[in-house]
Amino acid sequence: MVALWAQLYSVIELVAGVAMSGIGAGLSVLVAQAPPARRAELLDEALRLGLGVAFPVAAALAAAAWIHPLGISPAAMALACAAGWLAIAGGLLNSYWLGQEHRGRMLALAAGSAAVSLAAAAAAPASLLLETLTVAHAAPVLLLLVVRPSLFGSRSTEYRVLRRYVLPGVAIGILSPASLLASRALVADALSWHDAGVLQALWRLSDWICAFAWGVLSVFYLPRLAAASPKNAVGAVAREAFAVVVLPATVLFVCMYIFYRPLLAALYDPSFAPSGTAVALVFAGSLARIASWVPLAALYATLGTRSIAAGELLSLPLFAALLAAAGSRLTLELAGAFWLAAFLVYGAFNSWAVRKR
Repeated sequence: MVALWAQLYSVIELVAGVAMSGIGAGLSVLVAQAPPARRAELLDEALRLGLGVAFPVAAALAAAAWIHPLGISPAAMALACAAGWLAIAGGLLNSYWLGQEHRGRMLALAAGSAAVSLAAAAAAPASLLLETLTVAHAAPVLLLLVVRPSLFGSRSTEYRVLRRYVLPGVAIGILSPASLLASRALVADALSWHDAGVLQALWRLSDWICAFAWGVLSVFYLPRLAAASPKNAVGAVAREAFAVVVLPATVLFVCMYIFYRPLLAALYDPSFAPSGTAVALVFAGSLARIASWVPLAALYATLGTRSIAAGELLSLPLFAALLAAAGSRLTLELAGAFWLAAFLVYGAFNSWAVRKR
């Protein structure tokens, strides 16, 4: 169930990520730089562009699910595609507030979304758990009834600037969740679905730290990096972000490594008992992932969209390719080593791309 829900959630992330990974980040950057009178227009344009770009992806993925369902029913896959498409509205609204640094509204949206998901998980019958959780992820679209953006109003002159973020959005939004879908399937094929669930559990533990780190980078430093870009002061802000985010994350991963056995047993099952080597490698790779996000945020702020798209091939797609190359020789320890290697390469590329700019 852990692995199957992860597969379904990756479908939601794939569809929503086509808009959020590029246009969402671009919206935050442009709103931070725009005068207050133009900000609502940027939200309207981002919604039009994001929903338009993601719709054919959602439709194609739903159709493809009937050919290769990846372990779950085609109907559930189609529902996940629809939920991911609707979730774009709430995600872009969050990006809009991020550009204005309305952190209270962002916190309320995050808390409300989490409460809806928890309520859905608690109330749903076991036979419909995956479907109920999927629908819950689309709930933030209801915020549009309150905000009521003028989706069909006049187009802003900033529309062309937002279009520059479509390329990294498509690259990251499709390649990242698709690579995770493939990676779990490869681990399940070479080892078992239980081992795929164990690896997913380690990723979820890592996400406690990774999500917090990206939250600090996006909420506090992305607007600052965007504001510093016209002044050629991105480097100083990026160095500060690295110290504030990566160093504490290192300490947290060390603490999590010490207690990973009782955590896995309490949250999942006592049979989730990977070796210490596998856990250390996965956690080290996740720390390298966080470090790679600092120059990634700088690339977003400086409109380095082509570098973002090119570098994406060196992260999760590289990890999936390494798993595929290992074939039947794959172990959880080797998967952890590949996870670390992929993000070391990705971080090195992002750092080089920022220095080049």
